[in-house]
Amino acid sequence: MKYGIVSIVGKPNVGKSTLINGIFKKEVVISSSKPQTTRNMIEVTYDDLDGYVIDFIDTPGLHTPKNKLDLFLNSQVKASLKKSDFILFIFDVSRDYDEEDAECLKVLKDFHAENVILVFNKIDLKPEAELARIIEFVKHQFSFNDYIQISANNSSDISKVVEKITSNLKEYEGDDSDLKVMKKDISDKFFISELIRKIIINNFRQEIPYGIAIVIDELKYDETKKMLSIIYSIIVEKESQKPIIIGKGGKMMKNINIILRNELLKIYDCKIFTNSFVKVKRDWRNSVTQMKELGYKK
Repeated sequence: MKYGIVSIVGKPNVGKSTLINGIFKKEVVISSSKPQTTRNMIEVTYDDLDGYVIDFIDTPGLHTPKNKLDLFLNSQVKASLKKSDFILFIFDVSRDYDEEDAECLKVLKDFHAENVILVFNKIDLKPEAELARIIEFVKHQFSFNDYIQISANNSSDISKVVEKITSNLKEYEGDDSDLKVMKKDISDKFFISELIRKIIINNFRQEIPYGIAIVIDELKYDETKKMLSIIYSIIVEKESQKPIIIGKGGKMMKNINIILRNELLKIYDCKIFTNSFVKVKRDWRNSVTQMKELGYKK
């Protein structure tokens, strides 16, 4: 059996989560067209290939911090590097190489990262000649082991990434049966909280999505009724944000729950009941204590 831990890193919104979902052929981590969607270092185990087990770590986009939550997000990336056998650095060819890309590579250099594979994503968005120029420039910005060109929405390109990873894996030195015990799956509670956050990210403008957190207060399955009950709270930073989330006559909150139930019905073969609250925790993104209470722990 061959085994490895692979961190996927890059600046915000380059397609890290989309790549992982493409590999798993389902949404195991939330993705959005808006930057800074991923907030945690998320580990999931891929074992769909005979003779191979891969632990993927999806990381938040490295970016210039504006508050303590941003510092936490960046620390999650650095923590992932310590655990990894090798790293996929994702570069979005549709955007210019900039300070955030340079900062990501600086983190890798300072960490003395080895076994780094450069993944050029969204190659379908650039003419061939321009793409060649970008590739030539970026691949000389770091001592990469190898590079690959993909579009994360293309299944055949996803297969190339998996092949590239498996060719770099080493034999697992322990008992193969241990790998099944070590298997990392995302819990229902975490997945549902992330799904709620994604719905809010996609339905609200400007800063509101980045100032919210989700707490699952209760997650309970009733065998008799065949019903999954979810009670959750949306945490906002300011009193003025609360009526925006709720909406006039509760309309926005009602819409969030309708979308949530529809999404969950695609996954769970049972009835879905949801009940939600909006609570204010002032400036929680700058409070280490409140961040820990909301699940953002190093």
